This record gives sequence, C-alpha cells and structure tokens, in this order.
Amino acid sequence: MNGFLGSLSEVIYFRNHRDPAHPPGYLMLAPYSEFRTPDGYSREAARTLGEIDALQRTLISQERRDCEQEILHDEAVLSRKVMEVTDRLRQRMVSSSTSPFERDFIELYLQLREEKRDRHRQRFMERTMYLHARENDAPRGRDDNSESVNLDRVNF
Repeated sequence: MNGFLGSLSEVIYFRNHRDPAHPPGYLMLAPYSEFRTPDGYSREAARTLGEIDALQRTLISQERRDCEQEILHDEAVLSRKVMEVTDRLRQRMVSSSTSPFERDFIELYLQLREEKRDRHRQRFMERTMYLHARENDAPRGRDDNSESVNLDRVNF
C-alpha cells in the first residue's frame, strides 16, 4: 500500500529457475519495484491481498526450512566442541580436588544448558522469521520505484 486508503502497490518478487545457489522455485523479494531481475530468476508480482498473503505464506515456509537447515548445520558443527567441554566439566566434577560447591555448580550448569537449548532454538526461529513484506509499507511520499533513505527518520 502506498499510504492512500483503498490503493495497493504490487509486491515485486523473483522466482528462481536457473540459479544453482537456490532450489528451483525459490522466491526473493525485490528491495524496490524497479530493482533489476537477477540472472536465472523471473520477475513476478503479487497485486491483490490474496496474492500477497499467498506470497507471505510461501516466504515464511521457505525461511522456516532455511532456518531449520541452518540450525541443524550449526548443531552438527558445534556438537563436537560442546561434548568436549561437557566431558572436561564432568571430569572436573568427579575429581577429588574439586570442592563440593564447585561440583554442585558444574552439575547445575550442565542441567541448565540442556534445559535452555530448546528455548534458545525457538527464540532463534522467532527472530529470524519476521518478514516485512506486508507489515511495512513504503513511507508516505516515497516513490515505490526507488530506493531511498530519509536520514532524519534514521538518526533520532
């Protein structure tokens, strides 16, 4: 929407056909209406609220898959290091030179890490999933076909 009641600006997006960096059908939003169509993509537009809703559902699904793959990759890379640290902490916990206070601390710390893992995974998904396609219109007075920044709005 461009700021006038009853009017709607189309949402420009690109669909992948030949770019090996993304799977076929992968969608990318255009940063502004006249943005050049990337090589290997087709230029498409969502012109009605129904089309915008469908585009948003597709983008959310696509982003969720990307985030889940990123989380799995990160966990695979970090799991070995986490196990090494956990093993060292457990060895320290059973050592005769470790005080009872330190043993209790290590035990509670290890439990806390496990309990919070799912919560942190959920927070990561929430933070990376917020899409601006429908929720943020172009500011009043800005042409949809250009990319511009009002520094007075940015520097407060």
